[in-house]
Amino acid sequence: MKEKEESVDPQKTKQKYAELLCDFMFKRLFGSEANKDVLIAFLNTVIEDVEIVHVDFIPTEHIGFTEEDRKVIFDISCKCKDGSSFIIEMQKGYQKYFRERALYYTTYPINEQGREAHDLYLKRKAAGEAGPRFDWDYNLRPVTVVAILNFSFAHCGDWPLEQFRSSYRLYEDSRCEVMTDALRFVFLELGRFNKHLWELETVTDKWMYLLKHMHEMDEIPKKFSDPLFTRLFLLAEIDNFTAEEKKQYYKSLEDMGDYLNTINTAAEIAEKRGHAAGLAEGMEKGMEKERYANAAKLKELGVDISIISQATGLSTDEIALL
Repeated sequence: MKEKEESVDPQKTKQKYAELLCDFMFKRLFGSEANKDVLIAFLNTVIEDVEIVHVDFIPTEHIGFTEEDRKVIFDISCKCKDGSSFIIEMQKGYQKYFRERALYYTTYPINEQGREAHDLYLKRKAAGEAGPRFDWDYNLRPVTVVAILNFSFAHCGDWPLEQFRSSYRLYEDSRCEVMTDALRFVFLELGRFNKHLWELETVTDKWMYLLKHMHEMDEIPKKFSDPLFTRLFLLAEIDNFTAEEKKQYYKSLEDMGDYLNTINTAAEIAEKRGHAAGLAEGMEKGMEKERYANAAKLKELGVDISIISQATGLSTDEIALL
């Protein structure tokens, strides 16, 4: 065991800044009380028309609706003083129905609002301040999902290849009238972000660049001289980690590698199966074509249809049509 650690450690020290997409770093930056201002700055940057001043972290574990789905765990979950809540997710491997998954996730905080309203009613009723019937006006407080995706989605129409940010709400089909502000989804596709350092223009560009490339850097570029970004580099500098933090970081990296390897292996197996299935299907079609050709020749030679049927496996009706 000692030999293995000695062979790995020198390689680890070559990396100055941590990989931000591993669970340890993602939660270190966005999910800790000490760095709450980092999360607020990030949300204010990537979500339009919001001005978040303060957030409180809320439990990331939510009770499911069935026995099979006992709990759903979000990466990071927080709430503003006005009751607006945010789910921040980071998805490393491709998932075809991630949009639907994001929609499913919003059902948890929405249902919790109903439970909170009912709990409040019970308290008021016990205090003699409410009537015998539970009444709720369904004035939902906004729920926003922000998802950082280490891949790219398929989009409709002429969606620009380089457009990495998409934001969705509930709209009326013909006039695009907003039905409600209660649901919002912001997706950041790292797979579509291919800007070079000198091409960074917006603060969102800078966030995306760091999420994708910080672990490849060995110094702080001038583009990131802003105090917030300078602090991000300090938080991500591996030499600043405690021994326990280093242990957690490298374990998180290992888990991330295992996860991505599993995804890639599954994709390779599926590709091979698809190739094999394609070959088998091609062979089957070729054999089918050959049976019909042989049946047609035998029919031309005057061989009885019942005998042709026995020889080729085709029905007498199929042979009659040849």
